[in-house]
Amino acid sequence: MNTLLSSQRSDKIQLDWLRIAQWALVAILALVTLYNVYYSMLENVAHDAMPYMDDYVGKFVSEGRWINFALFHALQAVPQFIAVSLCSLFVFIFGYQVANGMRKAPWLAVAFALLMVNVPYFTMLFKWPMTLVPGMALLALFSCITNRLSRNTFLLLSGILLFATYPAFYFLMPLLFIRDISRSSFKEFVLFMVVWMAGYVLGYVVANISVYIYTYLFTDHPSFIEFVSWRKSTPTSDMDSLISNILKSAGNFERNALYLADLSPWLFVPVALTTLWALKNHFKYTLVVFMVVFSIYASVVAMGVKVPLRSGITLPIGLAMMMLLVENRTWRIVLLLSLFIPFAYKMHHYNHSYNEKRILTEAMLVERDTQGYLQQPERFDKIVISADNVKTSEYFYQLTKSDAYKNLTNLELHYLRPYLYQFGWKDQNIDFLDQPRDKVTGEAYIEAKGRTLYVDIE
Repeated sequence: MNTLLSSQRSDKIQLDWLRIAQWALVAILALVTLYNVYYSMLENVAHDAMPYMDDYVGKFVSEGRWINFALFHALQAVPQFIAVSLCSLFVFIFGYQVANGMRKAPWLAVAFALLMVNVPYFTMLFKWPMTLVPGMALLALFSCITNRLSRNTFLLLSGILLFATYPAFYFLMPLLFIRDISRSSFKEFVLFMVVWMAGYVLGYVVANISVYIYTYLFTDHPSFIEFVSWRKSTPTSDMDSLISNILKSAGNFERNALYLADLSPWLFVPVALTTLWALKNHFKYTLVVFMVVFSIYASVVAMGVKVPLRSGITLPIGLAMMMLLVENRTWRIVLLLSLFIPFAYKMHHYNHSYNEKRILTEAMLVERDTQGYLQQPERFDKIVISADNVKTSEYFYQLTKSDAYKNLTNLELHYLRPYLYQFGWKDQNIDFLDQPRDKVTGEAYIEAKGRTLYVDIE
């Protein structure tokens, strides 16, 4: 009897130490995550984020996001810190609910949620944080009400609402049902997938109708969604264009995968091995994950639209889903760390590069602005910036080695103008002159002449 009691006491102590180790790991991941989120907010939002937009009409007509359009003025007033914090919280809630639906282990659900927050594509999206708040809020909300609606109603409703905010989030919906889907009959599995695809189509149709109604009522030329040029739309019209668009989507997927593997491809060996094991032992589960991963790339084949790197959230999340299948505690932690390390690294690396370019721009402009003219737009009717666009871009490229400077429009549109936007300067009051220089040293000379402020970048 004494031996039995001693054994039970020992097991209890061992279990407690295991829990302590698990939550200690979660605490470390949480600290890294909080630092990454904080670091992502140190510099200003993107050049075309909501605070710098006069209206949302152009975005609405080209994207069909009618909820964002309806909430534009309210969202525009949300401070960056609050918007990014909310978006990160909503990602956390979604990740927690997905993991908790698979395994009732609180520490694992929290760890999985922290992993989601560190997906580098989310931090890219959060450079437009006000735009993402409605979509992220819906993502979190839907993850909490999966059992309150029928599946068909849930998928159709989420398709309509998520297409009206950020369509890529809709492709994550099957993850909320993955445990049940993977155990369902083949007929139920197929029916779910059909309704899931129908939800996307319905969302697209409703968005187009909303754009048509608006353009019919308020413009002279009624139209449906018209993609902007940077999306490089090449609609499928024959077999050759279909093959071309499939190859384009495959290239977008490859770019996504290579980006994640930048730190070391070897870190993804554990999840690759787990996927091979899952294909044999959990085929339906793995099939659902595969369909989620490739869905965003398949959805654009018809229109031949470019998938931006920041929209590729399905791949890293799909990789993370494989961790939830594993029973072995040690291997599960190996998977967690082998994904968390590259995700957190790429999140930090992206924000470091993003911040660095804006810090350099600010340092150049502020150094000789001894009177603080740049922060006083109310004193001037116009600001005139002159620079040798080619040589100045090359100068900053040599400092940062960032390919962003290879696009010669970025110097003006992504760095110089946004720096001024944050102080209240408007586009119509900013003139940019491309003037040749013999040599560029990265110094800005600022002079006020009446109601005009001149900035010469030498």
